[in-house]
Amino acid sequence: MRNITSRKHTFLDIGNGNDVSCIALSKNGKYIASGQISRGTIKPLAIIWDLEAAQSNCDNGKCSRSECLIHRLVQHKGKVQSLSFSCDSAFLVTLGGQDDDDIVVWNVHSGNAICGRPAAKESSLCVRWLNNRNDRFVSCGNGHLRVWQVCVNTPKLDPMDANMGSMQRSMTCLSISDDDFVAFVGTKTGEVLKFKIDRDEIKTFNEPDCVRPFLQSYNRERFSRGVKSVACIVNPDTGNVNVVAGSGDGKIQVINPNMKLSKHHIANVCGGVTSLAMAPDGESFYTGTDLSQRYHVQIGTFRPKLCGTCHFGEIYDVKFPKDCFEIFVTASVEDIRVWNTKSFHELIRIKVPGLTCYAIDVSRCGSSIYSAWSDGKIRTFLPESGKLQFVIPDAHTDGVTSVISYKLNNCEHDRLISGGKDGRVRVWKISKSHQTMLHSMKEHKGIVNCVKCNKDGTQAISGAADGSCIVWDLKNGIRINAMFETTVFHDILFHPDESQYLSCGSNFKINYWDAYDGSTIRVIEGGLAAMTCLDIQQRGDFFVSGGADKLVKLWNYDTGLPLKIGRGHSGQVNKVVISPDQSMIVSVGSEGAIFVWKM
Repeated sequence: MRNITSRKHTFLDIGNGNDVSCIALSKNGKYIASGQISRGTIKPLAIIWDLEAAQSNCDNGKCSRSECLIHRLVQHKGKVQSLSFSCDSAFLVTLGGQDDDDIVVWNVHSGNAICGRPAAKESSLCVRWLNNRNDRFVSCGNGHLRVWQVCVNTPKLDPMDANMGSMQRSMTCLSISDDDFVAFVGTKTGEVLKFKIDRDEIKTFNEPDCVRPFLQSYNRERFSRGVKSVACIVNPDTGNVNVVAGSGDGKIQVINPNMKLSKHHIANVCGGVTSLAMAPDGESFYTGTDLSQRYHVQIGTFRPKLCGTCHFGEIYDVKFPKDCFEIFVTASVEDIRVWNTKSFHELIRIKVPGLTCYAIDVSRCGSSIYSAWSDGKIRTFLPESGKLQFVIPDAHTDGVTSVISYKLNNCEHDRLISGGKDGRVRVWKISKSHQTMLHSMKEHKGIVNCVKCNKDGTQAISGAADGSCIVWDLKNGIRINAMFETTVFHDILFHPDESQYLSCGSNFKINYWDAYDGSTIRVIEGGLAAMTCLDIQQRGDFFVSGGADKLVKLWNYDTGLPLKIGRGHSGQVNKVVISPDQSMIVSVGSEGAIFVWKM
């Protein structure tokens, strides 16, 4: 949760590592509910949170966890597909995923289940409560739309299927008008269906139904890649109910009551439109996309304004330029991005579609961004424009996994060290006109996960998945020393005085090594899961680590004790780096998050 104006934020986290599949906000603003995806035989949770307590923590700059949790609701299997609060916030309805497909109605105050039953014969995908009645809600899914009535006293759930004629559609999202007369439903085939959702009250078995919900109309011009989100809006001049639809190709468009697409209210955003949230004043709405873009759109002008952006896939590396703390660079799926540390805004995006960037480095003079890619190539870009400078083809078989640049004192050109999935460590001479391989060293038998260089560029050290760390003579391209451990080495670095090495791996430990003979000096417990990344302060008094336990830890180097622990990531921490001015730590994770910590 983030305050729009002050940008202060807080987290709601129960810490079990399951992905959040859906959220819902109560009408009175007191509660928020979330659903999860579970693994194995563990049942997923639907959780009711105290929204007011979370807002208070957000304003105070505190992180919320279990103190904001009100109820854990356990009933479904595999996944909580969708959920919705009643208009008076007294009830919550939850819908299970494909392996479950049950609908359950809960009492919000007690956290007890009132009633439940199978949602439909085919999978249901969305559920929404009516805006003015606390005893009716609507669900939709593959080939069906149902209007449900709840009798709390009995207790009983009574569904009534809408008449769709011969039409068969997979319906993924729905929105109900303020007067509860109609529901708009988005389909995977690109239509928005308009249903009349009036129905009879619950009758006895022998009484025939007089009023049934039915399909009224739909748009003839289809949206590309399906309709992923819909929201009702009211025209202030005419009072007509229009609908805003967001498609999988990034189009947002208004559909009038006659189900005609408006030619004046249309916008395009980056990525498929996964959500539309109307502002309380009805004059604007927020939208999110599957490429992690968030926009604010004024209905009058209908021009999307970018509010926030981040990587949509796993982030593998992060680097600061030398002696520059105002920007940093991140590497992820299909792109490299440059960020400002003051405004936290994206400055440049370098896209390479269909590929993954595993590692990056910035040249000492800041004129180039070196990057390692999954197709086995090393690509270099200009940091100001993002223009491609040059490509080293076939740098490593099956992919380049690490890259670092250095410069010899008496050398005019940059040097580059790369490691790959083929277990090779290679040294490259870089000039404006050409790139030359100086050494190719093959002693690792596994993927080279990291390569680091000393200050004067005479030695480098590499860590691999085969449990070996090798120190290299960069001038002659030969091995100086080797260290072995029964682990997968994820990261290794030089101490600033170069008298020791520091490494971490899959055995949950952090190792200190003697640079003279490669012997082990100290082994400390890094965490409760694999340790994945390290960085050390310029003076060598402190170092920072990250791991699969989702924690960022600041350590005292001499005592080997953790001083501070940063909690915020919801996935494995892939890389941590300390800024050149030693004031902040930037960490990136497998969930696509970038965290900036005060040192």
